[in-house]
Amino acid sequence: MNVSKESTDALNAVLTVRIEKADYEAKVASALREHRRKVQVPGFRPGMVPMGMVQKIYGKQVLVDEVFKQITEALEGYIKDNALRTLGYPLPNEQSQPLDFDTQGDFEQRYDVGLAPEMAVKVDKSIKVPYYTIAVAAEEKQKRVEHYRRYFGNLTDVEAIGEDDLVVVDLSQSGEGGHSVEGAMLSLKVIPKDEQQKLMGLGVGSVVALDVRKVLINDTDCAAFLNVAKEALPTIAPMFTFTVKQVRRQLPAELNQEFFDKVYGEGAVASEGEFEAKVEAEMRSQYAADSDYRFGVDARNALLKKFHPELPEAFLKRFLLQSSEDKQLTPEQVEAEFPSFARGVRWQLIEGQLLEQQGLQVEESELAELAKKAAAQQLAAYGLHNLADENLSGFAQRMLERPEERKRLTAQATEGKVVGYIRSVVSIQEKKVSVEEFNKLFEAAE
Repeated sequence: MNVSKESTDALNAVLTVRIEKADYEAKVASALREHRRKVQVPGFRPGMVPMGMVQKIYGKQVLVDEVFKQITEALEGYIKDNALRTLGYPLPNEQSQPLDFDTQGDFEQRYDVGLAPEMAVKVDKSIKVPYYTIAVAAEEKQKRVEHYRRYFGNLTDVEAIGEDDLVVVDLSQSGEGGHSVEGAMLSLKVIPKDEQQKLMGLGVGSVVALDVRKVLINDTDCAAFLNVAKEALPTIAPMFTFTVKQVRRQLPAELNQEFFDKVYGEGAVASEGEFEAKVEAEMRSQYAADSDYRFGVDARNALLKKFHPELPEAFLKRFLLQSSEDKQLTPEQVEAEFPSFARGVRWQLIEGQLLEQQGLQVEESELAELAKKAAAQQLAAYGLHNLADENLSGFAQRMLERPEERKRLTAQATEGKVVGYIRSVVSIQEKKVSVEEFNKLFEAAE
């Protein structure tokens, strides 16, 4: 087995792999013997099928598998042993002829490789990056307070229907065979405005005729409301008599100790003033995370503008086309997506050089803390706040046990390390902005 390299230019090379018969012959024979031991053919006892028959059935496929396995190992070994900084993976040379497996002899195959450009990344004070601090506006803080009051409020029975109410109704149809439902629940938030108006102001005991397909346009919601299978909807007449049985409204929570404890945990807040201060601190913390994210965006932009090495574009476009089996990209789509793809490749090169240059590593403890934060955010979306640290640690550990989740969090932590280093050495341009001004930053193309 032999691998040789021919440089096309500074960014492209061709690796030629030569596999001789002696390299694969014994392994192919061993694989065929294993097939013979396992294969079941009518008329022969297990392990007694003639080798000629096994060769005829499995010989070519075993040879193909073994040769390509050795080619892959040879390429990987050569790239590693010679410290080649490749982009993507080797692609069969477009001028190479397909291997002829009908004649078992020596095999030779050529592969194109794209090489990473030489570049020297130096981050210093000459690079200027803005950092946007978001001001906490009084009206935004009040919106957050009102959000908590609604979220932790209580459902209370009221006499007449309002626009955000939950209504319990009985449904009925006249005539024999008409469908009926008792105690169906309907949230006015999810129905069209014109249908809402037909219900607004109705009191308990009121009756109104409505087209249920106009009230609930989505088939899944409508079927659940009528307590039938979705497939049965076409067989049911849409007009129903709605009888209002109960109207429930989410009333905002009172600003008292019970409410404070629900939001931030028992005893964390003892007065309305402390509650508002806690809300503001919470908002500042969230805004700081948004500001940090934006700094990362601007830092990447600044470095990509300063360090913009050439790439083996033709090779990378072939790579993108061949590696996009799930997306089924056309050559035209590859051309359209390539600028974004190339930008990502360049950032990976910059990031990789800074990691090596500065000896930056993600510790397991740091990964665990990041997973806990991610777990807390996910659980908060389901209304689970202020969980004990041991519970969060358990969720985080289970996240890290999932390979894809661990890979995602590791990449996030790694980029955080790099951006943190950049922030420590570049010139920071502090800018104070409102929430509206900050959000507009993302409207422009990055």
